[in-house]
Amino acid sequence: MIKFKHVYKIYEKDIRALDDISFEICDGELVFITGPSGAGKSTILNLLYREDVPTMGTILVNDTDISHLRGGKISKYRRSIGFVFQDFKLLFDRCVFDNIALPLEVVGTNRQYIKRVVLEYIKKIGLSGKEKLNPWHLSGGEKQKVAIARALITSPSLILADEPTGNLDDFSAWEVITMLLDANKAGTTVIIATHNKEIISRVGGRVIKLDKGRLIHQ
Repeated sequence: MIKFKHVYKIYEKDIRALDDISFEICDGELVFITGPSGAGKSTILNLLYREDVPTMGTILVNDTDISHLRGGKISKYRRSIGFVFQDFKLLFDRCVFDNIALPLEVVGTNRQYIKRVVLEYIKKIGLSGKEKLNPWHLSGGEKQKVAIARALITSPSLILADEPTGNLDDFSAWEVITMLLDANKAGTTVIIATHNKEIISRVGGRVIKLDKGRLIHQ
């Protein structure tokens, strides 16, 4: 369960990225966060990932106030989250296999297990035979699928996706959304920040709408 309670995020010059935001998201939900550029969508995801803390208010994840996490507890908390970025955040000095394997390597997973599960994911995303390629050689849609496989490889309880289809053509965008929907069907809570109304309309489900940092629909 995720709970935002009267959350404010105020930057310099009194810029209110979030202005008194309160909502709840249940385990296993699929939620779209939408609104125009500057509405506060990315700010909510960054707060949930504990990249930032609110100026005021409380953010509870499974009854833990994540704003109070420090040091190693932040790293431990993030292990339960997969983050998908619009600009992929892939490592271009590593091949496809190594990019997907990275979260498992960080936590010291057995190498044999890593090889088996990473190759399974590479097959699942349709990139068999490309595991040794540098991401430079992939299309935008392929890069995003690698990024999602990397986010899913540890079986996180929560996926945060920040404009995951923003740089993709329609076909690639729907492939990416399908991967996120499949994760949700398997029980993962999925929160997608997007301004793509067509995708929201096709998928349906819950929508949290923001405008100028304020909550206008949930």
